[in-house]
Amino acid sequence: MELGEQRLDEAQLRNMSTVELVRHAFVEMKLLIRAEALHARTELKEELGEARTAGILLGGALLLAPAGLAVALMAIVLALPEPRWVPALVLGLVVLALAALLAFLAMRKLPKQPLARTRDRLKLDWMLTREELQ
Repeated sequence: MELGEQRLDEAQLRNMSTVELVRHAFVEMKLLIRAEALHARTELKEELGEARTAGILLGGALLLAPAGLAVALMAIVLALPEPRWVPALVLGLVVLALAALLAFLAMRKLPKQPLARTRDRLKLDWMLTREELQ
């Protein structure tokens, strides 16, 4: 059976034998499973792309944070005897702010509920199946 095939009406279903009904149910179940797998695969690809972007941003934040901290600490050390500490402190704070911004953007990019649309569709399919069988 193809995905575009029409559903049987009630009269056609009543005229089918038990074997034909079971066969028809299995064919429809296979189509449903294929459709759900296709939807899940599509949604997973979208979410993996978002997670990849979030990973890159988080990696940048994790790379810059120690460097910014080191520069800021060096600025504190340089602040003791000489006036050259101000540019080093500003640079360290800018790098830390950039790292914080990247971490914030990375956290916003992460999926809040992975495969949410697929889970919703599966719940709906389950409810409709239960209603049909009762």
